[in-house]
Amino acid sequence: MENRFSVGAVLGTGFKIWFKNLPAFLLISVVVYIPMIIWGIQLTTGEMNYERIVAFDQYAGLAVLLLNIFTAAAITYGVVMELQGQHAGIGACFATGLARFFPVLGVAILSGLAIGLGFILLIIPGIIVYCMLYVSTPAAVLERNGITGALARSRELTQGHKLEIFGLLFLIGLISVGLTFLAQELFVKGGDIDSISQNAIDSLIRRAIYVQLALNVIISSLGGVMQAVAYYYLRNEKEGTSATELGRIFD
Repeated sequence: MENRFSVGAVLGTGFKIWFKNLPAFLLISVVVYIPMIIWGIQLTTGEMNYERIVAFDQYAGLAVLLLNIFTAAAITYGVVMELQGQHAGIGACFATGLARFFPVLGVAILSGLAIGLGFILLIIPGIIVYCMLYVSTPAAVLERNGITGALARSRELTQGHKLEIFGLLFLIGLISVGLTFLAQELFVKGGDIDSISQNAIDSLIRRAIYVQLALNVIISSLGGVMQAVAYYYLRNEKEGTSATELGRIFD
């Protein structure tokens, strides 16, 4: 039976799989984010260095983009197993992700450059490229057709569905914004910045960095699930590929 690609289908299936495997997928994301977590801890240990904090803020976006791709690579295996009614262990997810490390790294670099160039030229081209390459990581993991092959495959699969993918990304973005607002209200909000001490300001900055790292871990795991689920629905709609057939690549 054909499962047509739609925002509702991807979100419904994606959230079901994510919540069912939440501890495992969060742990995968935490492990992938260890370099950034260590960086954040170094920034907030001892006397605050505001120049380093500014640098962290400037480069965090690129780091998050790359780390999210590696999180998606590891989570893809777990999603495919769940889609066919099986459960994948954390070790198997990492083993699959590591086995495809270099192709995924190449996809991360090339897609990052393409998306970045699109945003530098104008915002709209960047969004289009991002939507076009949305499932390049699952393609690199599951199809093993090389770096450029994965990018081309994503372009092929997303053809005719970029608007829906944009809608999916927009809704995930709203979830991210909502979680960020809630976390800031609960853990970061500190009143009028002009009326509190320097130590209190430093404490606020530390909490803000920790909260942002935690949110990055959560959103990264959710985003990885959504990419893999979107890839499955696109393959199923366009080619009739079942979850069982996707899983055979790991046999």
